[in-house]
Amino acid sequence: MKKSLLFLLFFSLVFHAKSQISYFPPLIGNTWQTTSFQEFKYDINYTDSLYAFLDSNNSKGFIVLYDGKIVVEKYFDQFTVDSFWYWASAAKSLTSFLVGMTEEKGLVDLGMPVNTYLGNGWTSCTQQQEDAIKLWHLLSMSSGLDDAVPDVDCTDPSCLKFKSDPGTRWAYHNGPYHLVHDIIEGQSGKSMTAFTSENLGVNTGMTGVWLDHVFYSKPRSMARFGLLMLNRGIWNQNTLLQNTQYFDSMTVSSQSINPAYGLLWWLNGKDTFMVPQIQLRFKGSLISSGPSDMYAALGKNDQKIYIVPSEKLVVVRVGNETGTPVLGPSSFDSELWDHINRWRSVPSSVSYLKEESQVIYPNPNRGQFQLTSEQTVQTIYDQQGKAVEFSQTGNEINLAQFSSGFYAVILHDQNGQTRVARMQVQ
Repeated sequence: MKKSLLFLLFFSLVFHAKSQISYFPPLIGNTWQTTSFQEFKYDINYTDSLYAFLDSNNSKGFIVLYDGKIVVEKYFDQFTVDSFWYWASAAKSLTSFLVGMTEEKGLVDLGMPVNTYLGNGWTSCTQQQEDAIKLWHLLSMSSGLDDAVPDVDCTDPSCLKFKSDPGTRWAYHNGPYHLVHDIIEGQSGKSMTAFTSENLGVNTGMTGVWLDHVFYSKPRSMARFGLLMLNRGIWNQNTLLQNTQYFDSMTVSSQSINPAYGLLWWLNGKDTFMVPQIQLRFKGSLISSGPSDMYAALGKNDQKIYIVPSEKLVVVRVGNETGTPVLGPSSFDSELWDHINRWRSVPSSVSYLKEESQVIYPNPNRGQFQLTSEQTVQTIYDQQGKAVEFSQTGNEINLAQFSSGFYAVILHDQNGQTRVARMQVQ
């Protein structure tokens, strides 16, 4: 237990800077840097509990990024880093970004009536009612079209009926959203897959395909999109969305009826929220245990991309349903963040411990280190928090076979004292 607590202390030296994201993975290949102990802290002893929770809830993949680098990446069952999975309605948030790019190209205007792009008669409303529905209303789920129809995915005019004036009622409605894809394709002259690949894929390394309004990709492509959002539409100094006003509109309340919804993005930290298929407003934050500034792409069966700007975090979860299938947010969100918060916590009984920089020398070195006094190395952890094998002969530690990077060393001296030191293998 003492060893474990001291290891936690090593992580407690980390602080969260407010700067821009410092790392982006290469556009091609699977190379992706991981975090060091100095960059991100978490309770290594709770990691298995976090994984067990995810596994017991039908998860397929789980990724946490900090400042662009991978903190943890875990796959379950036969799922791998190269497996494809569906985003479900989390892809709505991807569509929102694509609309911003379409607008920036001068192909659409959010303030224009939808029939500017789809022609008159795309609904069964009167002409006056239809003229009032703007593209903005489709993105904010406030079109006023009736969502109580037999097929919520139907885009035929007979399925799109007047319920209330646009902007006066919030309802999560797939049918009108699907028409946003028709607008992007019609105005750009490209399929959704081609438009996404040419505008996002080549610039971020994202890969995937749209099938029936749903995006399919590897989990790392979800993480890449989350990282792009975390850095406000800029990928490694390449600005993909110049319009900062539109970017901000995606991630702030798009209307006052459901303040927890932006432009196809879910927003945490608001006083009230609404959920799909229920015309009730609930008090409190959408994800009670999540960071207040977090916003998220949320899909059926708990497909998740969480972005936390204040902490430079991106969290991705893909898998099967965790309970009763629901659209968008679910109780799993708060349960998962309860576990993430516990995983990231350091027991209050543990005090800070300064690094013993003179215990091991020369430091850094290429593989053989000397201890300054009669001490025994109890455990050595790598940058992923895993205990690694080593050999000690007298006061010498042989690490010639180790990869370059930082390691945490738990030491015991003759007086029974325990301390932690950092060493760097070059």
